[in-house]
Amino acid sequence: MDRLLIVIASVLVFAGAVLGLRPLLLRLSQRDMRRQQAKPIPAHWLSLLSTSVPAARHLTESERTALLRASRELIETRHWEGCQGLVLSEDMQLAIAAHACLLTVALPGEPFPGLREILVYPRTFVPHRVCDPRKWLATSEPERPLPELGESWSNGIMVLSWEAALQGAMDPTDGHNVVLHESAHELAFEHDLTPTNLLLRGLLAGRGGEWRPRVANPADWSRTLEISYERICAKVEVHAPSVLHPYAATDLAEFFAVATEVFFERPQELNHEDPDLYGLLRTFYRQNPAVWAAA
Repeated sequence: MDRLLIVIASVLVFAGAVLGLRPLLLRLSQRDMRRQQAKPIPAHWLSLLSTSVPAARHLTESERTALLRASRELIETRHWEGCQGLVLSEDMQLAIAAHACLLTVALPGEPFPGLREILVYPRTFVPHRVCDPRKWLATSEPERPLPELGESWSNGIMVLSWEAALQGAMDPTDGHNVVLHESAHELAFEHDLTPTNLLLRGLLAGRGGEWRPRVANPADWSRTLEISYERICAKVEVHAPSVLHPYAATDLAEFFAVATEVFFERPQELNHEDPDLYGLLRTFYRQNPAVWAAA
């Protein structure tokens, strides 16, 4: 009993210390944020932004500055690694970070708080899969993974092909951009925007598999996303034309990522084809790229 009381008292003392330090830690965090915002943006970054991220040309001067500050934070506070001999330059990091932060430039708070590492391969890469050989049949062979352009994992790791990232930046109106795609997955992890990974995390944690997106109107979000997903699945099945790539019919997670690519790169066509989906993304991202495209 005495030991239990000591443990409880220790916990209470620790909790009190944390609560007492919280205002100080908050002030230090806010002071560091102000210090980071006051740091001047490197002069050549603005010109580099125009050439490497043409999709950002529509932004106002203050928005471009905010985008570059968020990009700098992503570069300085995450682990970046070039793979298979790729040497990552600051210019390459900026091109990737700025495309990612284009999604979050109008969103409050830190961009991609769950993202810890960005791994960049020179070209396509073959992901490593962890398999349990006990589940293989004696007459079967494990499925060989195909080369990929990018991946986002729910544990905070994003993997990209630099060649694909470069190609995606060259034409900001083709509806294909691997950085936008994988960054959309990161936002989906953060806000539970699609059910796929939420269900897995819930099962692993012993919780139920109810999908409730963390947005202002979760019921509207899930209903609109599911209806639009059913539409693209029906189109793909009969080979009907769509501004969305057929890969969008894979599942809801890929649908959201592909829709995000198109929202930023072919917004007018998406708005014409599926105004409900466009409106959903416009509300979430707090941006209206169809207006920029028309200007």
